[in-house]
Amino acid sequence: MATNTKSRADGAEEKNADVQRRLLAAATHLFIKNGYRGVSIREIADRAKTNSALISYYFGGKEGLFVQVFKEVAAPLNDKRAANFEQLEQAGTLTVESIVRAWVSPMFEGRSLAKESPVTTLSFSLNAEQGKLSEQLIVEIYDAINFRFLSMLEACLPGIPRETLVWRLFFLVGAILTATRPHGRSFKRLSQGNATAQDSNELIEQLVQFAAAGFRAPPLR
Repeated sequence: MATNTKSRADGAEEKNADVQRRLLAAATHLFIKNGYRGVSIREIADRAKTNSALISYYFGGKEGLFVQVFKEVAAPLNDKRAANFEQLEQAGTLTVESIVRAWVSPMFEGRSLAKESPVTTLSFSLNAEQGKLSEQLIVEIYDAINFRFLSMLEACLPGIPRETLVWRLFFLVGAILTATRPHGRSFKRLSQGNATAQDSNELIEQLVQFAAAGFRAPPLR
């Protein structure tokens, strides 16, 4: 009897996990494609082939599901940044350029620049449609890795106040979000055909040099 009860419980857990995976996969696809407001609970449930009431049961509603999607999409980015920082610290070769590159490069490595990144798409949707939630997620998801980034920069730039580095980090975030959006035709026209925006390595290095110079610039006071 105990064995049968355990088997039923294990089966129920597997079923629950499968439903949650399907809902997350469906929601990820739809939120990236249509934004937060452009997706209904019914659409997510239909794509996941399950009951819409389960979104509230497992995630507390549409907002809770979006939060989980955003965290899962952003997790690999933070993990890669943390791994890059570990390598730099172990090697003992901290420079402003190497620190910025460790933070910047995971946004562009291994993906086509012809398509907007999932993190960028969700970020723009969040900022435009859910400002308060955006602030909450920035704190939950990015603050820890950004504290580490700023601390490493402080070690290389002792003459630059922390508050100045924070301003410049926010400017870099804006540059990153712009750079991850497809803009090949405009880029080609503005450069008079002498450059393209399709080489991720060049984009990373250009962004690193731009940001490193900004972080090194003398403070206002």
